[in-house]
Amino acid sequence: MDRFMLSRKSLAAIYVLIFVVCNAVSVQCTDHKTTVPFDFPPYVPRLVILSSIGTISGGEAHLFWSKPLPGQAGVAPSAPEGAVYLLQEGARIHAFAEKADSSGYFVLPADAISLQVNTPYAIEVILEESGERIYSQSCFLPEKPVLERVAVNVDAVRPFQYTLSWQQRGTTTKIGAASVFPYLLDSIGNFVTRPRLAMYFRSPEFRYAGEQAWSAQIGSRLFDRQLNESQTALAQFVDVRLAFLSPELSRFKWEVDRSAYLGESIYQTVRPQYSNIIGAEGVFGLYSEDSVLRQF
Repeated sequence: MDRFMLSRKSLAAIYVLIFVVCNAVSVQCTDHKTTVPFDFPPYVPRLVILSSIGTISGGEAHLFWSKPLPGQAGVAPSAPEGAVYLLQEGARIHAFAEKADSSGYFVLPADAISLQVNTPYAIEVILEESGERIYSQSCFLPEKPVLERVAVNVDAVRPFQYTLSWQQRGTTTKIGAASVFPYLLDSIGNFVTRPRLAMYFRSPEFRYAGEQAWSAQIGSRLFDRQLNESQTALAQFVDVRLAFLSPELSRFKWEVDRSAYLGESIYQTVRPQYSNIIGAEGVFGLYSEDSVLRQF
């Protein structure tokens, strides 16, 4: 009996000890720090050059300085003054024109250029203040895409939407990516959205081509026809465009998409991304286009 009572007392003592230890551990765990001090490295602006040329959409070049990270001290400088040239086989053939209302943004009208396949193209950027010359690596125009059997169908019950169906002919060579984008036109024939590479990048019909030539592709998708959010104005025409992108553009987009999951931006240089600009960050690439106009 005494031995049994002694065991009960010992067991109670053990319970008390466990209770004390658990409380001590709990206090230590709830008293831990929730933040880790971190000092940002000094902000050093990096020149970024984004440039592309489409056979129908024309060319564009955007020059700007990388921005500081959120929480990092510093302010990005104003866009640099300079000039941008298109090179063919190393020689200048066209000068980009700077937009008067957009500092650091240059354009090259499509009707001013005639790109050829199997010919190397690059850009040359001259910074006005320093006189520095920056070049891209050479790239080549993808083969011309061919759109076929393009049709638009509007549901009478939901006239602010339409179904676009199309077929794209197969390729004979390797391309970087393919993208379909329908540009809406208003009643007087003006584009609602300015044609440019960014629209192909944002299209839900953007597809990486892989390592081999493509066979013929068939597509169908529902798109919006409305010209404003109130659905009071509907487009009367649509310019359906198919683009074949050079490997440089598709690789750059692939790496930008990967960065987006981490909250990065093409305007920042947190993690090195693919760049074919020598002496700066960014990309230059070409894309071939086909266009088919349809009326609703």
